Amino acid sequence: MKIPSRVAVALVLALVLAGCGTRSVTGNHSRISLGSPAVQATSILLDWYPNSDHAGLYTAIKKGYFSAQHVYPTVRVPSNATGQIELVAAGRADFAITYEADLLAARARGLPVRSVMCLMQHPLNTVMTLRSSGITRPRQLVGKSVGAAGSPSDKPIVSVMMRHDGASIGQTRMVDVGYGLLPALLAKKVDAVVGVYWTWERIQAELRGYPVNVMRVERWGMPNYCELVLITNNKVIKNAPALVRGVVRAMQRGYALAEAHPVVGWQALVSGDSTLRKQKSLVTRSEALLRGAVLDAPTIGYQNPGQWRHYASWLATNKLISKSVETVTAYTNQFLAPGVT
Repeated sequence: MKIPSRVAVALVLALVLAGCGTRSVTGNHSRISLGSPAVQATSILLDWYPNSDHAGLYTAIKKGYFSAQHVYPTVRVPSNATGQIELVAAGRADFAITYEADLLAARARGLPVRSVMCLMQHPLNTVMTLRSSGITRPRQLVGKSVGAAGSPSDKPIVSVMMRHDGASIGQTRMVDVGYGLLPALLAKKVDAVVGVYWTWERIQAELRGYPVNVMRVERWGMPNYCELVLITNNKVIKNAPALVRGVVRAMQRGYALAEAHPVVGWQALVSGDSTLRKQKSLVTRSEALLRGAVLDAPTIGYQNPGQWRHYASWLATNKLISKSVETVTAYTNQFLAPGVT
């Protein structure tokens, strides 16, 4: 993935300035002090290739919202769809975008990570099939194959949906296809895929001439949850709260602008992934669909305590995480600016 030129220049500048200032390292970020305030370089891992879910992040970069906070991020895609949490927990990245269920599973295992921002207030995930297959509900997956990227939440989601519709996941076959979810479905290598979004891959498929059926998870037994969250390491929260606040507030502004002006979000995404230059329609249509998921909160990024408690309890009751989790240790709203919508 191509790093935006402004960020690359800023990071080079930070390294040059490091020779003149006082440098300390906390986690995976560098703090270069030339008086006050300090310049901080940091790393943010995506959950997937750049898409409309990340428009707010790239808008914050392109519009200078990070630099206004004296923060200069490097954004990258992990080598697989399941490694972000472990990398943040190990201190090899400062921040990552991931999924609420996966974060709660990590907390149940004792990993020292915490969500600092809910990027999407509602589920976007679906089980998707080609319309030509005739598969429109989970119990029709009996005897079929379901492609997945390997996220810890993939199998539990399919399990819940099939059980809700009177079937069992033991009656289907899960296939790891990595990042190639949509290609695997369109090539009919699998009968269905999980982990694709009704706000992105559905539009991609239809633009390519492949009508699809989508089974939205919340309509087949799943409770509401944050589809995407921004996480960091507990040590970063403790040792670099100004960095966390700067990242969160820059992203709040970025998501507000991208949702208000989808073309601005698309232009920013192109700076992160030039392959999106010819996909203006895809991105802007997707951003319009995301508006409710981003803005349905008192302030962008807010994490609802009741929702977190209910979802964590539901996951534990259904044995989808290894043990109960005290959700107050899994997320915090302390870094959010109020009233950003």
